[in-house]
Amino acid sequence: MPAVDAIHFFALVSFVFGCMIGSFLNVVVWRLPRGESLSHPPSHCPRCGWRIRPWENIPILSWLALRGRCSSCHLPISWRYPAGEAAMGMLYLLLFLRIVHSGWSLEVIPAYFWLSGALLATALIDAQHRYIPNQITYSGCGVALLLAVLFPQARLALFLPGNPHGGGILFTAARDWLTALPDGAALLSSLRGQAILDCLLGLTAGLILLGVPAFAGRLLASTSTPGRTEIMGWGDVKMLAMIGCFLGADACAYTLLAASCAGFLAGFGRWLLYCRRDLVRQSLPFGPFLAAAALLWLLTGNWLFRLYQLAGWLE
Repeated sequence: MPAVDAIHFFALVSFVFGCMIGSFLNVVVWRLPRGESLSHPPSHCPRCGWRIRPWENIPILSWLALRGRCSSCHLPISWRYPAGEAAMGMLYLLLFLRIVHSGWSLEVIPAYFWLSGALLATALIDAQHRYIPNQITYSGCGVALLLAVLFPQARLALFLPGNPHGGGILFTAARDWLTALPDGAALLSSLRGQAILDCLLGLTAGLILLGVPAFAGRLLASTSTPGRTEIMGWGDVKMLAMIGCFLGADACAYTLLAASCAGFLAGFGRWLLYCRRDLVRQSLPFGPFLAAAALLWLLTGNWLFRLYQLAGWLE
């Protein structure tokens, strides 16, 4: 099979696989906040309880064939289900094309696919329920560490150490500092040891960068506003730590920066539109902004360095 045809084939496979994962994430987003099992009972209509048959559970196609209605009670099925499946399929397709055209190892794919699915699920759950499940963030950290052990070369910071476009500045600094220690050189002599360091460094960066403001916000809220215990939830802290586990400390910092800017603009825009309504008093969930910022890094890399390059090119 020619190389171009192979890329087209696996791009199609990535899209189909993404649609399948999107179908599963629909279950996660619905059941996890409600404390329901992800495996039992099988997929069913929430209104009449009709057990969905296998041919009625094909992503996107079944919804179109059923014309968006349950085959038993004929009540409408929300368009959000096929939309989520299509969005996940397109996301997997774009990630695959980015990996291929960037010349990276295909070992990057498991980490990118897992993280993007976790980001979409947490964003949707946080937007609807103001809640980020520990099951997603904890399992994500575990998977990131496992992938660092199994596929150490898939850590992008190790491909381009010291290159600001690769996002390995903090990793390189930590590696050089540890190597100077008596036993540091032995610990980091293997690529696997360096990959684990990058993963743990990203985890630590996420916990510190957002954990310290969250703790300070909790103290401020408890003293200034009676009955309010926190300004930012700890789920956001764990979510950023998960992002750091997958992408490293540099990406963690840039993700927080982009998410904070986007959150500020969204909050300011809402204040301009609803400054005389009670809506402006409601807090915005931060999880969707973290997810969008992390996806921006996945799809573009170090976006701030790209802007710097663009500014230099325009001069």
